[in-house]
Amino acid sequence: MVRNNFTLDRSKTAVQYNQRGVEALLRGLCREASYYLLSAVVCDPDYWPAFYNLGNSWAKLGDLDAAIWAYEQAVANAEDYAPLFFNLGILYCRKNRHRDSLAYLENAWRLAPDMPTYAVALGYAYYKLKEYGLSWHWYCKALNLDSTNEGIRKSIKLVGEKILAME
Repeated sequence: MVRNNFTLDRSKTAVQYNQRGVEALLRGLCREASYYLLSAVVCDPDYWPAFYNLGNSWAKLGDLDAAIWAYEQAVANAEDYAPLFFNLGILYCRKNRHRDSLAYLENAWRLAPDMPTYAVALGYAYYKLKEYGLSWHWYCKALNLDSTNEGIRKSIKLVGEKILAME
C-alpha cells in the first residue's frame, strides 16, 4: 500500500483562499468572496488580511455587525494597517457608536497622518459627540492636507457656528 505524504499547508491555503476572495470582491461578487474569505480564516485564524477582506465583503453586503466582527478579528493580529483601523472606525460611526470609533480612527491617523480623509472622519466623530473644539481641530488638520476641498471648508464653517452659538 502506498501512502500519500501530502501535508496541508494551512497558511498557504489561507493565502490562496484570500486571493480568490479578493478577486471575487473586485468583480463585485461579495457573497462568493465571503465564502472564500471564510474558508481562509478557517484555515488560518491568525491571517488578518482575510478577516480584513471579509469585513470589506460584509460591509458591502450591508451586514455592519458582521463586518465589525471581522475587522475586530483582524485588529487582533494587525498593528500597522491604517485602512483596517479606518474602516472599523467608520463602521462604528455608521452604527452611531461615535465614541467607540475614536480609538480606531485615531490609530488610523497615527499610522497615516498624511490622509485628510482620516482627519475628516475624526472631525465628524467629534462633531457627532458635540465636542466641537476637537472637531474643529481635526477639520483644520484635514484642510491643511487638502486646502482646496470645499467640503472640509463647509464643515469647518458649520463647526465654527456651533462653537459661536455656545458662547
